[in-house]
Amino acid sequence: RPDPYGGLEVATSSTQLQELTDAVIYLVNYPFECSEQISSRVLTLAALKDVLTAFKSKDLPSAQAMQDSVAADIKRLQGLQNDDGGFDFWKQGEPSVPFLSVHVAHALVRAKEKGYAVPDRMLEKSKDYLGDIAKHIPNEYSMESRNAIRAYALYVLNLMKDPDAGEAWILMDDAGGVDKLSLESLGWILPTLAADPDSA
Repeated sequence: RPDPYGGLEVATSSTQLQELTDAVIYLVNYPFECSEQISSRVLTLAALKDVLTAFKSKDLPSAQAMQDSVAADIKRLQGLQNDDGGFDFWKQGEPSVPFLSVHVAHALVRAKEKGYAVPDRMLEKSKDYLGDIAKHIPNEYSMESRNAIRAYALYVLNLMKDPDAGEAWILMDDAGGVDKLSLESLGWILPTLAADPDSA
């Protein structure tokens, strides 16, 4: 009902925290471990690190347990990295999968940003792979898929402090103009272009 003096009502609930807790427990205990699933777990735990530290739920694994989980995942990914810097889903030595390789690199750089130990050599190999991503994408991929993977690689390279605005412009030219790229691809290349004075 109307209040002539104004007012503020605040309601709180632990429901969202419980949902988050359940999701984290599910991730930490997920039994299947291909490189996509491992890197997705690393990416999620890195993204939620501050939130999980701020809200101490009794049901959550301890901070040390999650730290150990991420460390074990990074070590497992290191064992799956191919000589070219990319990744297959299940085995080292199988051909690297371009989108997956970008996704793993994304997880690694985000983990490093959050203070997790990621071997420098592992990141360097990933950076080399991403820097030549167009050469790694099979010819049978659709143009839309190729563009999306190249754009995602540019986003991750930017996170790695190795932006390549020139390659972003080449991507737009190859696509036939900025209006030919998907909204997702534009979102991936925007940070690189936004930081480039020549792209203003």
